[in-house]
Amino acid sequence: MTAAVRTPINRKRVRDHFTYAFWKYALLVIIGVFGWNLIYSVTAYRPPKEKKVDVYLVTSAVESEATERLAALAAPAFPDMEALNFMSIAMGTTDDYYANIQLTTYIGAQEGDIYLMPWDRFQTFAQSGLFISLDEWIADGSIDLRGIDPGQGRLTVTDDGVEASEAASSHIYGIPAETLYDMLDQGVDNRGLWIGVTAYSGNLPNAVKMADWLIARFQAEKPQWLVDYEAAQPAPATDDGTLPSY
Repeated sequence: MTAAVRTPINRKRVRDHFTYAFWKYALLVIIGVFGWNLIYSVTAYRPPKEKKVDVYLVTSAVESEATERLAALAAPAFPDMEALNFMSIAMGTTDDYYANIQLTTYIGAQEGDIYLMPWDRFQTFAQSGLFISLDEWIADGSIDLRGIDPGQGRLTVTDDGVEASEAASSHIYGIPAETLYDMLDQGVDNRGLWIGVTAYSGNLPNAVKMADWLIARFQAEKPQWLVDYEAAQPAPATDDGTLPSY
């Protein structure tokens, strides 16, 4: 009869076990965390489209505290909404490759009810049919421009694209956010931005209401510090060496 080999558990054996098998436990922890996150992301409650408004700010980086503050400011005006989301796409310059990829990805996934973005990006997406004409809601008072001139936001969109026009066939697709200077106090650089409502919005009435709220809440006189700052900036150079005319 062969005697059984005994392998008593002692401190050395336990230490050796964890030394050589540590990666197995680490892998189990990673799999557990990943699995829990996956279950949460799949089962977490998401408000239906008609119960939320998503606003994307395409400008220089906006901190999360600022976007949360904007949502809190808007909440009293939208008591029936379950979620008001302000999100930032950090675009330092309009040729920022990563920011443009991110922006195109969100739009391709039909994310966002309202976008605030620089003019050249706005015009490009208006040409592709991303934004809807706002004439109807401006005419019935749902959006009060409060003296804002839409200017080049009045466009004629055709099958061949979009062109600026003052003709009777033109419509207002974008509202300049240039005078919404109180956004600066919330950490959002509003300069050069345009407001557009997406054609695929699943909550069009409240997207229109949000456009009106943004104008009503943040339109203000240009702050003196900004006047002084802009006056102190050197004039941009021109190709022929002459000073630009304004």
